[in-house]
Amino acid sequence: MTFYHYNLANKFIEIANENINSPALRYSERTFTYRELIDQVEKLAALLLDRGLSQGDVIAIGHSKQPISYALMLAALRLGVPYVNLDVCSPLNRNLHILDSSTASILFFDDRLHESSMLELASAHGCPLLYLSVESLPQTSDHDLLKQLELTKKVDGSCIAYIMFTSGSTGIPKGVAITHQNVLHFIAWGQERFNITTHDNFANLSPMYFDNSVFDFYVGLFSGASITPIPRDLLTKTYELVEYVGNMKCTVWFSVPSLLMYLMTMKALTIDKLTTVKKIIFGGEGYPKSELKKLYKMFENQAQLVNVYGPTESTCICSAHTLVEEDFDDLEGLPTLGYLNQNFDYRILDEENKDTAMGELCLIGPNIASGYFNDPERTSISFVTLVEPKRYLKRMYRTGDLVRENANKLYFIGRMDNQIKHMGHRIELEEIEHALMRVQLVNQAAVIYSRTQSTHGKLIGFIASSAEMDLAIVTQELRAMLPEYMVPTQIIILAKLPTNQNGKIDKRQLADISNEDLRL
Repeated sequence: MTFYHYNLANKFIEIANENINSPALRYSERTFTYRELIDQVEKLAALLLDRGLSQGDVIAIGHSKQPISYALMLAALRLGVPYVNLDVCSPLNRNLHILDSSTASILFFDDRLHESSMLELASAHGCPLLYLSVESLPQTSDHDLLKQLELTKKVDGSCIAYIMFTSGSTGIPKGVAITHQNVLHFIAWGQERFNITTHDNFANLSPMYFDNSVFDFYVGLFSGASITPIPRDLLTKTYELVEYVGNMKCTVWFSVPSLLMYLMTMKALTIDKLTTVKKIIFGGEGYPKSELKKLYKMFENQAQLVNVYGPTESTCICSAHTLVEEDFDDLEGLPTLGYLNQNFDYRILDEENKDTAMGELCLIGPNIASGYFNDPERTSISFVTLVEPKRYLKRMYRTGDLVRENANKLYFIGRMDNQIKHMGHRIELEEIEHALMRVQLVNQAAVIYSRTQSTHGKLIGFIASSAEMDLAIVTQELRAMLPEYMVPTQIIILAKLPTNQNGKIDKRQLADISNEDLRL
């Protein structure tokens, strides 16, 4: 029987039933089939209903890649309950804002190691906390399943599937609301573009609170393929990581370029360790061609290398380019973004909102997010409803990314604002500056992103204070406010930050100061 896929739950039911005895989640100790996954989904959906949740209510998941957390995401989709995955290691205040902004009704977590921090977070937000365990799940009757089916029928394509929080320029993270329709389009494109089959096995390297994980979870599981969750601690063990991915016989690798470059630098990434990998996909930040060529030459006879691009607001990925030999005729800069996916339209606008060959990329079409959850003001700034006859009432998202177009291909050239990509994470430098200003005795603060080598960049913070400052204490306070990847690797203390003729902090002078400091 073929379902009409107007929501993600219908799509998954069909795919899971077609591959009922096939592996869905692969761990070193055991494999979970689609049958076992469906069983947990049904019980978790019953649990959500028992807790009084209904369509439109939001749940938060402290997701550490346990099987039951993946099942909970699917159970939420079944009932039209949007979910938001949390970084269990993020500071309390950051996660608290996410819960408050998303109005999460309940917080789930899957690892007892984080029970204390999750309890503190739930208490601060004022919501129940539930530890996810198979033993505590309710049994489901035919009546329960029939009720779930009836509720699933009421979930339309415009319902929110998940909320993904990204760094905000005001110092406050913003939640991107992605619909069932957004993701259905994305799955269809991903299956075709990467020729995904039921024999594929995705290395789920990205944490589940990070946008890149959307590709692994949705394109993988909703194609009847399997995914191999990579535990957080393994990402810091270079040789063990590569060996694990190889032993698990993964065929699809999707990660940020930083990870690939680091593994190449450490000589951990080798063909003999990854004999089954057929697609190496990277995105989330730029990959300098001078470094990328080394990876290309290593895998050119075994695996496709694909550069992908897409802000969170465009449902993970909006363009992909498969690398070929000609891409390395010129080793300057970054590889092309290629062509946008078929389900996207776009404009490139100059400062006067006129079409140009080099300017801000504005994405248009049904893969654009609904907006920023519970934040109409910021939504109105970045999301525009067009009224021109050619694109009447289409939604347009202003990415803030500067691109140029050449022979219909797009090339990334920079950011309009202070947003950067670091270690695969999209970061607004202003958010770090806001945190620095909250440190006691700091009078001024600024942050720059310095790419000292082609392989990586680093965050450098500047503070001005009339008092003696202990850098160790400053760093300690930052770690209480920001995730680790947003804490500057270097902090420079000045009596006063330099300003330009308009009285604004001059970041060009700060860059010169940082370069001088490095030479010393």
